[in-house]
Amino acid sequence: MARTSQRQGVGYHPGLFTAAGSAGALLGLAQVGFGLPLLLYAVNASLQSGAPDTVPLGVGLALLCTGVLTVLFRHRMRVPLRHIVLCWMGAAGLLCQAATGGQAVSFTFAWTPSLLALIAFAVLPAAQSLVYPIVFIPLALITLALSPGTAPADVAMAALLMLATGLGLTWFARSALLAETDDLTGIPNFAGFEQVLSAAMRDAGPGESLALVRLDINEFALVNRREGQEAGDAAMVAFVAGVSAALPAAATMARMEGDAFAILLPGFTAARARDLLEGLRGQVAGFSAGIAVREGNESESEFFGRAGKSLFEAQRVGRGKIVSHGGYYASPTAVRDGLANGEFFLWFQPVIELTGGRAVGAEALVRWQHPTRGLVSPTEFIPLCEASGSIQVLGRWIVRESIAAAENWRRLRSPEGRPLSVSINASARELASDGYGAYVLAECAAAGFPPDLVRIEVTETEFGTDAGAVRDNIRLLRGAGVLISMDDFGTGHSSLARLTEIDLDVIKIDQSFVGVIDADTESPVAELAIKLAAALGLDVIAEGVETETQARWLRDRGCAFAQGYLYSRPIPAGEFLARFVETRSTA
Repeated sequence: MARTSQRQGVGYHPGLFTAAGSAGALLGLAQVGFGLPLLLYAVNASLQSGAPDTVPLGVGLALLCTGVLTVLFRHRMRVPLRHIVLCWMGAAGLLCQAATGGQAVSFTFAWTPSLLALIAFAVLPAAQSLVYPIVFIPLALITLALSPGTAPADVAMAALLMLATGLGLTWFARSALLAETDDLTGIPNFAGFEQVLSAAMRDAGPGESLALVRLDINEFALVNRREGQEAGDAAMVAFVAGVSAALPAAATMARMEGDAFAILLPGFTAARARDLLEGLRGQVAGFSAGIAVREGNESESEFFGRAGKSLFEAQRVGRGKIVSHGGYYASPTAVRDGLANGEFFLWFQPVIELTGGRAVGAEALVRWQHPTRGLVSPTEFIPLCEASGSIQVLGRWIVRESIAAAENWRRLRSPEGRPLSVSINASARELASDGYGAYVLAECAAAGFPPDLVRIEVTETEFGTDAGAVRDNIRLLRGAGVLISMDDFGTGHSSLARLTEIDLDVIKIDQSFVGVIDADTESPVAELAIKLAAALGLDVIAEGVETETQARWLRDRGCAFAQGYLYSRPIPAGEFLARFVETRSTA
């Protein structure tokens, strides 16, 4: 392994006021503490001179106002706003110092940058806090030296004391910075990342997304063993440089230990974080990564741990994988709230008759536009909904909305157009629940939609779950004319005996068996499924058809229907209506 910093953290560090609220309160009180004495001084000076001391008076009032506003809006005091407030306080001190040049009080204002540096040390990360003593103390000394009537000896003494103070504060900040920085790469180490993560989680609003990536370089130990320590160090530095160059400015990359890293991505969803990591492929050394997106009020350790679990899973399933931790966000309450907020919506993919090329129906596919995760894949949230029980809440919504959309197509189609069916996916948990079949039929009756235009799709594996309850619901649905379809045929463990036992109307050939078909390659499994369906008197639909060659091959072997990108991706209901439904003439 490349060497890892062993330096221990000191007991104090910049950013002690990491939360926006505490930082805002400190900055607000500092402005009031600076502005109130300044205002009293300006009022007293104005009374004694008989003329208003305009600059100190105006600056004092302004500091009081901005201080009160900072306290009131302290929970919004994130790092960029803290810099603005600190710069304003530094500028106010320099302005008062210049306005009172030649007076004894000018020396008092000259000490403002030292206090400013101390405040910056408390509310900013170490590297950023160093700017204030380095910039404002020299400016104060220059302003003091240029003030008329100031004795050189006084300037020299002030310079000595102020520079000593600045150097002391800079040393403290520098020591803390080094304690939180990795020696080799120059990025934060574990201790430094803890500070960044803590501040980000405290400052993030309830609706803001925060993604955490944990990654390991693949087989990095081999580099050290084969090429030596120096080569390993060089490879580590190159890896960090390559990844850092691709990160947005708000992101933080840290080295946890050895070849293990963490990246914090404010404002990123899991999908966006994955896209960023995928974009690094070929640019840096190979890596495995785990992604987690912050949920609710989880702690830092829980958040960090979930990212670690997803990294472990990525390493378990194969080198170079990227795995997102699904989280625990799909509870019944969260799904109900998502439905109420319009986060869920349906897209429809047409089912095409291969001989005529016309749409005979569409499969309803649910999507979730999560407020912090972005567009979540059904392969991620559907299993979580099933595990939490929220699939029944979501499933009933899907049934209702799918039937409503299909009834709209039926109402608008022309008399010559053929009726279009709608296919609805059902999980084993739904089919095994009491009343599922009755609910589907009730929704058909409420919408005025014929049940014989409804297709219920269940995966091959799920037909074996709680068989008694599943069969009862299937029997009720088929008795009303609803067709039952076995989805992803060929990927489960069904036997021929089970196929003859299940009340089934349609089998859908999984896209993995269709995708292999080209001009030189056939699919024996797909051909066998078509023949088996014909022997059992079942319709067959091929999924994942993407080329004319695949469509022709299937049609020549007796497959009647197909779905796939050759015809259309999943699209909104309105677009499906415009493209695939023969509507009534408006003439």
